[in-house]
Amino acid sequence: MFSFLARALASLSLALKQPLASFCELETAHDDAFVTKAGHYVTWIRVDGMQKMGERKDFARIADAMRLDLSGALEERGHAIVGWYISDPDAALVELNNLNLNACRSVARETGLNFDDILDERAKLWPTLMRWEAAYFMVWTRTSVLTKEERKQLKAEYAANAAQAGLLGDTQRFTMRSEIMSARHGAFTSRVISALRTHDIAASICKPHEALKLVRETMYRELSGSDWRAILPGDKVMPRCPEDDVKAPRADCVLWPPLRDQLFYADAVTQGGQRVAIGDNIYGCVDMYIGPEEPQPFVKLAATLGQDRIPWRMAVLIEGGGQASMQIKNTGASFLAMFPGNADLRRAFAFLREKRETENHVSAKMRVSFATWAPVEAPAKLRRRMSLLSQRIEGWGNAKSTTIVGDPLEGVMGTVPGLALASTANPSLGLLGDALTMLPWNLTGSPWESGSVVFRRPDGGIWCYDPVGGRKRPLVCDVFVAPPGSGKSVLANTINIGLCLSAAGMGSQGAKMPLIGKVDVGDSAQGYVQLVQEALGPDRRQEAIFVRMQFAPGFEFNPFDLQVGLEYPLPLERAFLQNFLALATTPPNRTTPFEGLSQLIEAVIDEAYRICASDEGGKHYRRGVEPDVDRAIDRYRIELHAERPFWRDVVNALCDLGEYRLAEIAQRHAVPIIQDLISAVRTDQVQDRFKDLRVQETSESAPQIFERYIEDLIRRFPTLNAPTQLDFGPARIIVIDLQSVAPKGSASAQRQTEMMYLLARHILARNFFLHPEYITYVPERVYDYHLRRFTEIKETVKRLDYDEWHRTEGSPLICAQAERDVREGRKHNVQIGFASQLLADFSDGILAQSTGRFVLRAGDQREVDDVVKRFALSDASAKILRYKLTGPKKTGAPFLALFSTDGGAAYEQLLINSLGPIVVWALSTTPGDTSLRNRLYARVGFSEGLRRLSKVFPAGSAVDEIERRTKARLRKGDLQEKVESGVVDELASELIDGHGLGIVLRSFEEPAREPAAPPMPMAAE
Repeated sequence: MFSFLARALASLSLALKQPLASFCELETAHDDAFVTKAGHYVTWIRVDGMQKMGERKDFARIADAMRLDLSGALEERGHAIVGWYISDPDAALVELNNLNLNACRSVARETGLNFDDILDERAKLWPTLMRWEAAYFMVWTRTSVLTKEERKQLKAEYAANAAQAGLLGDTQRFTMRSEIMSARHGAFTSRVISALRTHDIAASICKPHEALKLVRETMYRELSGSDWRAILPGDKVMPRCPEDDVKAPRADCVLWPPLRDQLFYADAVTQGGQRVAIGDNIYGCVDMYIGPEEPQPFVKLAATLGQDRIPWRMAVLIEGGGQASMQIKNTGASFLAMFPGNADLRRAFAFLREKRETENHVSAKMRVSFATWAPVEAPAKLRRRMSLLSQRIEGWGNAKSTTIVGDPLEGVMGTVPGLALASTANPSLGLLGDALTMLPWNLTGSPWESGSVVFRRPDGGIWCYDPVGGRKRPLVCDVFVAPPGSGKSVLANTINIGLCLSAAGMGSQGAKMPLIGKVDVGDSAQGYVQLVQEALGPDRRQEAIFVRMQFAPGFEFNPFDLQVGLEYPLPLERAFLQNFLALATTPPNRTTPFEGLSQLIEAVIDEAYRICASDEGGKHYRRGVEPDVDRAIDRYRIELHAERPFWRDVVNALCDLGEYRLAEIAQRHAVPIIQDLISAVRTDQVQDRFKDLRVQETSESAPQIFERYIEDLIRRFPTLNAPTQLDFGPARIIVIDLQSVAPKGSASAQRQTEMMYLLARHILARNFFLHPEYITYVPERVYDYHLRRFTEIKETVKRLDYDEWHRTEGSPLICAQAERDVREGRKHNVQIGFASQLLADFSDGILAQSTGRFVLRAGDQREVDDVVKRFALSDASAKILRYKLTGPKKTGAPFLALFSTDGGAAYEQLLINSLGPIVVWALSTTPGDTSLRNRLYARVGFSEGLRRLSKVFPAGSAVDEIERRTKARLRKGDLQEKVESGVVDELASELIDGHGLGIVLRSFEEPAREPAAPPMPMAAE
């Protein structure tokens, strides 16, 4: 009896909307939709935003097209759309943890990378610049859309469901499900999604569990990021023990509890007529009581409030049948036409009627509500935020707002998404196209839901980037375009850091760093390598290597090296040798080899390997050449031919013993070197075929001209005519600096640069394109070893970057090799990146295949026009390119990102690369900064040097201070070069000894002092 009375009183309380739970109309879920107590259906659509930036005219065009798509459904009552949006800077850290930081910490831990300083800096900096946001459409279908016959069928369906289920008690009434309503609602939902996707607006249906989690976190902001999950029909639920009548437990003890009991854990407390305390926060509602004179796109309001960095949310309710609902007002205004105050109202109705008659525009009823919040102990902060929110609303097309909404709790709950189709805002009647413009769909969004790299939009929105590409971008070919000093090197290194912290390192054979190779001209990537080396620790530093290539002892590299245990090159290795020798035997003033020389080169390569594999020309083993190999021979008691020991026999014996690393070292002495090509070209097999082939330009035979060029090659590049000594061992990240071996100027210098690029590509990527299908070329003794190795390499994400790509200009062989690598990259899981200063530096083939284009700045107007035309930029992106790409600033380095994803979707976004001072100092390529940084590295070590630099120069650069001191000394008549060097030495001394500017470092040794202000963000050049 008492239990029945308690339930009756609770039902009465809910009907009178006394507790917070009374505002929830949701009853249960049916597939991807919710069913309300009245049988209405509602589905959540997640709106991730536009793929491309737009202008006012673009938003108007899309809204008008959407109006045509949705007019039929919204002309009559029964359907409604609620556009809901939330922005919360205070929840940025929670979101960043979910999207980036937690996964990066996990990957770093698995791969043994100590990036704690970098990740902690992200967690400290990014929440001050970014904010969490989300946008959804709640699509409603009322039972009033049904015809008279369908309503009869609906009642029969309810009755059949109830009879089959029996008494349910206080639980979710899943008997309210209806296939008739589901079909009508599903058609409307599909129509809305199609209207969005047709215009390149990313949208997807939100699952009920995810939707309910967001509802709960919206009401109780302190629960953001929790692991809470609602219980819906079909979920496993623990039975509840009844309080009475144990012998006959009720059905609601074993069924799914009501949604209202799950969603609400703390009630609301109204404070005055404008504030409501819910959980740990106090909320205030702001309603739009007069719509805007000139409806503005939602993005304008969001961008303004994003800069204000206040938390807020909005619900725009658009209902069909707006004209019918206003018919009485129209009639009344006409009846009272003699009163002047009704003139504006009559004109408004006349305008709507004209649009309907001439352009078939449908009118819609619209209500717009807003809310903001603050900690419960800070009511003054809430008042300021409500005032600011109200001002921004009134500046949004000259609308009118009010903070007096009657019941403040009802007003605040009207901005909680999806609970009910209700709002305290004054209804407005407007054109459907204008109403659609105000919905939150015209923000820009990322194709990736999460990623190991995070950029930000100018308004502070979080923009995730997954450098792995994944299913969104299975072919990764990136192009970086910018003049010097625009931040492209830092951006490229940022992406490579992200690659190290991504799922690229999580393979089937354990966690490892991805394979990354970079061809550099200069030391722009040296800071990146040092950062990774420090993260690896002293025991694993050799896994990341920076090498300045030289023609000096210790840098010997034989391009004829083979995979261990093989006697002949794989097809891809053979193709490289053909290209390399064709380039080496082509005069500097030509771009194509002499006629017939390509065929000669193929024959010579085959003959050189045949000779080395034979007893007549095989390379003889000699003790003392490789001490490690000698010791292995003694240890394993390997027996060799007493008079004619061959290196290949040593290789085979070590392979049989499983000593593949030593076998690889021994094999370097068993393969041909460049000098062996002369012997090969002189053999009868080659001479018989090519001796009569004459080169018209020189009247020499093809073998003679080939031999002459090979002799010149040996003379100019002695390090290529010796067994390999440039050993990278277990390195997975290798950067080769070609500054010393890639000259500029003459045609001969250009040819040398081309050869060095091609050679560096082979050194870095000779194993990148290995594939299990190549196992057919492998001898049986190393079959299992190479099968595992080829499989692992194929599964591993690999990246090959080229900096200063303009150095290869005019070389069709280099471009052809690069284009071939791009085309085959997807099959081999290889990413390719190119960086240069002008768009013209890239071939049409590379640009056509590129799926990621990063434009950080354009030089002159001609370059701007070339980029706009070549990439077919929209008007909005073209304006960004002309006026917004200003180079690195304290808040980050802006760039225009253009992505092509799988399925044909194209993205154009203005993004900012915001890094903390530690990363900026580590990656900086500015000469003055790098000189200062290197001095500190040498004196106090890598980590301590970065800590001191980021403390004294939190903006990430000391250039301003260096210039100031340099100018002061120049006024005294000192020499420029001497002055700059002296200034850098002086600054280094201050930071090392803790005097001058370095005085702030003393706070680290004296913890009693006040902590310094948080560092300002900066993106370096």
